[in-house]
Amino acid sequence: MTRRFAVVGSGASGCYAVEALLRRDPQARVDVIERLPTPFGLIRYGVAPDHQGTKAVFHTLERFLGHERVRYFGNITIGRDISIEELLAAYDGVILATGINRDRKLCVPGEELEGVMGSGVLACWYNDHPEAFDARAMIARARRVVVIGSGNVALDIVRVLTKDPREFVGSDLSPATTVALDGLQIETIAVIGRRGPTHNKFSLHEFREVAGLASVRVRLDPVARALGVDAAGSKANVLQELLALPDLAEQPSVTGAHASKRDLHFHFGLEPTAFLPSATAQGRVGAVRFDTMAWQDGAYVRTARQVVLPADLVITCIGYEFHDHFGLGTRDGVLEHDNGRIRERLYVVGWAKRGASGTIGTNRSDSHTVAAKVCAEVPGTADNSMRNTGIEPLARARGLQWVDHTGWKRINQAEIDAAGPDRVRCKLTNRGAQLAVGAAPAGTGHASAQRPVVAIGP
Repeated sequence: MTRRFAVVGSGASGCYAVEALLRRDPQARVDVIERLPTPFGLIRYGVAPDHQGTKAVFHTLERFLGHERVRYFGNITIGRDISIEELLAAYDGVILATGINRDRKLCVPGEELEGVMGSGVLACWYNDHPEAFDARAMIARARRVVVIGSGNVALDIVRVLTKDPREFVGSDLSPATTVALDGLQIETIAVIGRRGPTHNKFSLHEFREVAGLASVRVRLDPVARALGVDAAGSKANVLQELLALPDLAEQPSVTGAHASKRDLHFHFGLEPTAFLPSATAQGRVGAVRFDTMAWQDGAYVRTARQVVLPADLVITCIGYEFHDHFGLGTRDGVLEHDNGRIRERLYVVGWAKRGASGTIGTNRSDSHTVAAKVCAEVPGTADNSMRNTGIEPLARARGLQWVDHTGWKRINQAEIDAAGPDRVRCKLTNRGAQLAVGAAPAGTGHASAQRPVVAIGP
């Protein structure tokens, strides 16, 4: 008896769920359903364009999508084109691997001002996501930037905004984005941590990448040196290099047309309390107000002192949360579940299950654990059962246009062919262009060519 499973989402967690289902059930058929025409989620649209070593994991994930027992349905949105209930009616079991789809909010006054955006919004722009907000005009006005957050994502944002565009050789940064970044007039960037430097979340490698850029002058707020330097869990190597930075007062900044470097300032112990409007444009951000924090009796507490930093662009890097367009219920920013099980035959993996945490390896372990649970709990059905048909008949009946695995390979090759000598690919940047290359006319789907058997491993 053949079981058919659906995996909704084709990022790392979804592809690793496919891997585990194929290994655990040698007869299983798996359909991967993705709302975008192209697969691989944050690997394609979240990882910084100059981190091609991280993006290279897509070669592994591609093996799972190319397996003979797997079908790919790109450009189909579950919850809009096909409901969760219809999906459950067409499959023995369903795994949601949709990731987290919205920047977390600080929920402080002024967050709606123009010039305040989440890191996910900016990353989608510089990674050419087909639904990205066009950030060019907003960042073009920026002279003073505040980045709220002290993790790797914050340093990715800093690096992309300050790196000489000529240093993106070997990346997949698009020509249009390269031009936009080359024209930036940023003078200062402040990176803000709520707690002390001991509690920073970025890695030593990420820090050194930024601190070593020829285009920046890196300084540390002297107040940060006294904040909880012996708190538990410190990253000793990162802390040592942070505390070795010169103070802000040393080698004063040179601003304006004659500035040869941008000033990058690390601040810690600052809790944002309000975004303040610009004096010249009330609808735009002009500054950020912070309460200062002090280390007392093993904890950080607010003090009476406030700090105001000027800013005409603010990027919040404080994490992400799940927007429940499925109507399944959320708790603490993720889908409600019991060890990955939402309800009978419906499961969740990845960030939608545990929040925006962990590495690609964490996703693999998590997805394998849940897939084992699915294979143990979900019974098979007769081959002539309605539950075993998959979504293709329904998609055809509704005239949906999708991209299959063969269509994705055409998109992939077109992007590689379009790359110049200093890029690995030039992405098709809008859904229409992707569908023109990868999809068949509406209502016909796309007939996949016979694919070779791809070994998944023991």
